[in-house]
Amino acid sequence: MIEIEKAKQELKTYVKEQNIQNPRAPKKLEHIMRVARISKEIATELKLTQEQIQLAELIGLLHDIGRFKQYQIFDKNVNLDIVKKFNHGEAGVEILKKDNNIRKYILKSEYDDVIYTAVYEHNRYELSKGLTKEKELFCKIIKDADKIDLMYEAIAVYWQKPEDIREIENGTLSEKMLQDFYQHKLADNRNKVSRTDEILRFTSFVFDMNFLYSFQVVKQNNYINQIIDRFHYQLSETKEEMVKIKKMANEYIDEKVKDKK
Repeated sequence: MIEIEKAKQELKTYVKEQNIQNPRAPKKLEHIMRVARISKEIATELKLTQEQIQLAELIGLLHDIGRFKQYQIFDKNVNLDIVKKFNHGEAGVEILKKDNNIRKYILKSEYDDVIYTAVYEHNRYELSKGLTKEKELFCKIIKDADKIDLMYEAIAVYWQKPEDIREIENGTLSEKMLQDFYQHKLADNRNKVSRTDEILRFTSFVFDMNFLYSFQVVKQNNYINQIIDRFHYQLSETKEEMVKIKKMANEYIDEKVKDKK
C-alpha cells in the first residue's frame, strides 16, 4: 500500500527546505492538497482498486512539485523569457528523478513510469500519443482534478486586486480562443490577447474533462456562472460573448451529466 500521509509530510518538508519567499508558494501547497483529494474522489467514483485510488492521490500530491522550483526563479528576477519557457510538469519529473527522490514518496518502483508520465502530461494542452491505457487513465484523472480546483481558484483565489479586476472588465476576447471555445475545445492560452481571455480559458476547461464526477462537481458548485459573473464587463461585445459562453458551457455540462449516467 502507498503511505499517503507520509508522502504529504515529505512534500511539506521539501517545500519548507526550499525556503521560497514567493507568496504564491503556500497557496500552491493548498492547491496541491485539494487536487490530491479530488483525484482520490475521482478514482473512488471510477471504482478503482484501493491501491489505484492511493496512486491517483499520490499523483495529485506530486503533480505541481515543479512549481516550487519555478517560484525560486521568479524570486531571483531572472530573464522573463526563462520564466515563460519554464515547464513545471517537466521540472517536476526532473525533481522526482534526481537522486531517486521519488522513493521519499513511494517505496515501490512499479508505478514510477505512471507517476512520471502523469506529472509530465498534466499541464500539456493535449496528451501525448501512444500512452498505455493505465498511463492515460491516471493522466486524465490528474488533468480533471487539477482543472476542477483551478476553477474553484478562479472564484476564490485569483484576480483579487482592483487593478486585475479592472483589466478583466475592460478587456476584449481573443478571436482564436473564441474559435476554440465554440468548437468545444480547450481554449489555447498561447493565443491570449488580454486578461479577459483568462476567464474564457477557465470556462473552456469543461471541454477537456473526462469523467462524470468531474462534470457533476462543476455543475453542483455552479462554477461556470460564478467564474463569469464575478465581473462587470464594460465592452458590449465582450458582455454579449460572455452570455453566449456561459450558456454554451452550462449546456455542455448538462449534456455530459445526462449522457454519462
